[in-house]
Amino acid sequence: MTSLASATRRHLRGSASGLPLLVASGLALALSACSHVDRQEIVGSVPQDYRLAHPIAIEDSVKTMDIPVSLNSARLSEGFKANIQGFAQGFRRSGAAVIAIVTPSGSADERAATWLSFQIQDTLVASGVSAKQIDFRVYRAGPGERSAPVRIAYSAISAHTAPCGSWPDQVGNTEKNGNYYDFGCATQQNLAAIVDNPLDLLYPRGMSPSDTARRSQVLDLYRKGAIFQGDYSREPGGEAAVGVGSP
Repeated sequence: MTSLASATRRHLRGSASGLPLLVASGLALALSACSHVDRQEIVGSVPQDYRLAHPIAIEDSVKTMDIPVSLNSARLSEGFKANIQGFAQGFRRSGAAVIAIVTPSGSADERAATWLSFQIQDTLVASGVSAKQIDFRVYRAGPGERSAPVRIAYSAISAHTAPCGSWPDQVGNTEKNGNYYDFGCATQQNLAAIVDNPLDLLYPRGMSPSDTARRSQVLDLYRKGAIFQGDYSREPGGEAAVGVGSP
């Protein structure tokens, strides 16, 4: 009987000593749950516009083309002439005032490059570039450089983006369910490369004047209630659609 009472008292003391530990554990779990709720983020607030992440910059840049020079021949090949013609077309579209032909100085091919520069000038003039827009310049070749190219260059407004291919984030592991860092970069870069007038990305062009004669003719027919029997008002393989163009 005595041993049974002693065991009962020991059991009660052990339960009482473990109660504060259970309470503390429960409190820690509750606090961790509250902390988890505070870290939640609304996905709609995360920026997703690739145009803001990879903006297109409009600035003045230098367009260049290097023409290789052969020591044994100072003759401009037909293939190079075609490339120069394409470069001249870009110069004319850009609206730049001056295109420079820059020849090397101090290289082994200096004499051949000088003869080649005159042929480049003739090709530019044949491509529609005015002789007054062509400027001859010289650059110092590097030490020991045997084959320095002739460079054609002009300055123009162009559009470009920062280089693509940066992956600072984990594409397959994101808690925000948002776009990865490089998303849309290639699209922006392609748009900047193909746009004909970079300023079109910033400002709209002015509207061309309306065709007054055509507008007067269309309004006159409308006032008369004439039915237009154009091709687009006809059903495929049939007569004009009933009621098309009627007032």
